[in-house]
Order: sequence, then C-alpha cells, then structure tokens
Amino acid sequence: ISMQCYWCNIFLLPMSTIKECERVLRTFLWGGRGRAKVKWADVCKPFLEGGLGIHDLKTWNKALLLKHLWSVLTEDSIWAKWCHAYLLHNSNLWTATLHGHLSWSWRQILRLRPLAKEHLIYKCGNGEHFSLWFDPWL
Repeated sequence: ISMQCYWCNIFLLPMSTIKECERVLRTFLWGGRGRAKVKWADVCKPFLEGGLGIHDLKTWNKALLLKHLWSVLTEDSIWAKWCHAYLLHNSNLWTATLHGHLSWSWRQILRLRPLAKEHLIYKCGNGEHFSLWFDPWL
C-alpha cells in the first residue's frame, strides 16, 4: 500500500489506475479464490465502524492532494513561498488560472479547489489576511 500512498500524494490518479489497485488489494485480501465474503465498501470502513480501516483510494488520493493545497494556503515554508512566487505569480490561489505552462500535478491540485472550498470557512480575526470578495465566509 505504500506505493499507492506515494503516487496518491503526487498525482490525481486516473480511475482506471485506482480500480486496478483496488483489484490487487481485494485479490490479496480474499486470496484470489471465489467471491468476496464482505463488500469492499465495508472493508474500507474505519475499525470502530466494523471495517478494516483500509482507505478508499479515490478519497485518499484527493485528501493527500488537498493537503498540498492546504499547505500553500497556510504555511510559510519555502515550498509555499515558491508556489506563490512562481506558480501563482503572487496572485490569489482561488482565482489562479489553469492556463500557461503548469505541470500536470499542479493542474490537478488546482482542479481540487472547488472541493476544498466546500469544506473551508474563514475566521475573520483582525481582517489582515481576509478577502471579503475571494475567501469563503459565513
């Protein structure tokens, strides 16, 4: 599973790849003989809900990529500064375009912005880092 975690952290995997990875996991889990005894959705449930705690790869993939988006929004790391300077050209992450010479990985991260926006709200605080126009708020 470590290879899937690595690739899920870098690329938004195509559905065909995710299905193939899940097929390999199912085959390993069931020994490749006969039909599955439990639905795959039940296997992917957390331990406390009766599952085995295996992550759904599609959701896991998006979560790992959203982690990169979150770090660009919140961190003051060298990588986040580089993203703002060279990928966003000091513009807003929410309004950055998908045009130009962007890597495939960065395009996939930017395409996840609507999903991130659904789950983010801002606490205005003193208003220093808050845009009434571009930032999600309640």
